[in-house]
Amino acid sequence: MTKSFFFFVFFVTTSTAFSQVQTSALKRASRLNKKEIYRQLSDDNGFFFLPQFGMRYGQNPDPLFSGIEDLSLYYGIGIGYRKENLSMESGISLYHHTSSAVYFPIWEREEYVMNSDLASLVLPFTFRYDIPTGDQENIRFGAFFTGNWSVISLKEHDDSRTGTIQGEDAEVDYTLTSERKSPFFFKTGLHSKIRLLNSSFLNLELGHFFSFGTNRLYTITLGDAAPVQISRRWEGLTWSVGVVLPVGVMEEKFRKKD
Repeated sequence: MTKSFFFFVFFVTTSTAFSQVQTSALKRASRLNKKEIYRQLSDDNGFFFLPQFGMRYGQNPDPLFSGIEDLSLYYGIGIGYRKENLSMESGISLYHHTSSAVYFPIWEREEYVMNSDLASLVLPFTFRYDIPTGDQENIRFGAFFTGNWSVISLKEHDDSRTGTIQGEDAEVDYTLTSERKSPFFFKTGLHSKIRLLNSSFLNLELGHFFSFGTNRLYTITLGDAAPVQISRRWEGLTWSVGVVLPVGVMEEKFRKKD
């Protein structure tokens, strides 16, 4: 009776332990299988989302002044399609432009008038090429080109104003008007993608903004004198950080939940 009891306890304990080991092994295998599935889906061709954030650093365009004072802060979300090493993206971004101080040549000296603070909704169109590296292709390097179209200015007239400037003998009235010119500016540079959690990629960009024409034109009229104009372009160095979220991986994860 005692031997039978101990044998029964030993059998139950051993079976339970073996069952737990087997269950743990199956769970571990299942997790590894999921990771491999997600990794494969993240490498497949298809659609993806790309939320991102970045900054532009522009030099002061006035030759008498130096320093990085022309800035932009931008963030938004894009949707793209990847085919092998090439991808195309579009979406919508919000740009905040803080231009360097606007100086006008008045009475043979540079006279400070204002800083401009603008906000625009922008449609970006990006062409991207990258090359995978490593055995598991966890890191990709490549180049990109982005065309930006400023479709809506959210602060159209906020940097137009009137006031007075101290002249040689008395104060003189002035009127400053701000006009949106070319809505297009461009970005090109290098990027890298680093695999994140086996299912997405961290996207890092370093590049340069440039423009083929004036993006903003300021005109000042001083008393009865002829108007004087100063132009601004959205140019300068830029960096951005984003996350590539493949739609195929997202669909697989939602399917598992169902």
